[in-house]
Amino acid sequence: MPHSLSVQKARRTFAILRQHIVGIAQDFWKDGTWSTPVSASVHDEYTIQVVDSPPQEEVASSPPPPPHWHAAPGEISEKMWGKGRVTPADDEISDLLIKPLNLTKDMSVLDLSAGLGARMRRATQHFGVYVTGLEPDPDIAARGMKMSTAAGKRKKDSITAYDPMNFVDTHKYNCILARETFYRVPDKKKFIETIVKCCKSVAQISFTDYILNPEFKNQPAIMAWKAFEEGADPCSLVEMAELWAKNGISLRVHDDQTEMYMAEVKRGLIRFEKYLESSAKPDAETKKAIEKRIKTWAHRMSAMEQGLRFYRFYGQK
Repeated sequence: MPHSLSVQKARRTFAILRQHIVGIAQDFWKDGTWSTPVSASVHDEYTIQVVDSPPQEEVASSPPPPPHWHAAPGEISEKMWGKGRVTPADDEISDLLIKPLNLTKDMSVLDLSAGLGARMRRATQHFGVYVTGLEPDPDIAARGMKMSTAAGKRKKDSITAYDPMNFVDTHKYNCILARETFYRVPDKKKFIETIVKCCKSVAQISFTDYILNPEFKNQPAIMAWKAFEEGADPCSLVEMAELWAKNGISLRVHDDQTEMYMAEVKRGLIRFEKYLESSAKPDAETKKAIEKRIKTWAHRMSAMEQGLRFYRFYGQK
């Protein structure tokens, strides 16, 4: 499956997906018609075809609609990225993050963006390692903890809510993991200092984040994204390296994964649109949450078209 997307093709694709998925929420659900005006071609995953709505007489004779869908915390993201996953390409990127750590059952890991815990439970299953999960969203953290308990992983895969700006932990860890976390933290210097205090004398850091270099900071789509997504303020590549270096962490790997990331976001949106075609209609609260989520991704992808990047980092103390 190809990962490369041209900027022009990506712009057209995301614009169509955003328009039609939000359109489903606002128009098709509102008038009671359960039909989607857009579908992905089975011959070309990256071609979006707009088709006509069915005649009204066909709609009138269709079966009664199923009960309304009230999305649980993180469930909208799950419909895009997979069960237990709230970030794009979670398995693929988790493998990239975990592979250099050489985990063993005697090591301890702190995950600063645990989400619903799928990444943590996967690591425990494969390596027997203990993972402490922290999640900024308290509702997602609570549901993730229930999922870990149901999977029999309560002790090795705990998940609790936390505030990155008031983070304190007296434990010492061999490894720190994070997905797209630092770009939203106002005082990155303080947060990183606190994280490093949790590291053992020899430790590893593996994370992903959005990166914005100075030459792109005034691009219209990037400014619009930062205005829309509260707290979004990514570092430049140089700033990120300096923040960790000042705390004794050398970032030895920084690789640009933007094309892969954009491709997976697009696949997730198509996956979500297909789910909406056949699922129960969302209730009013879920419709609002869907619209906000789609607009957030549309802003992020537009920003990436104008210079925002997605990087993987690995460092050592």
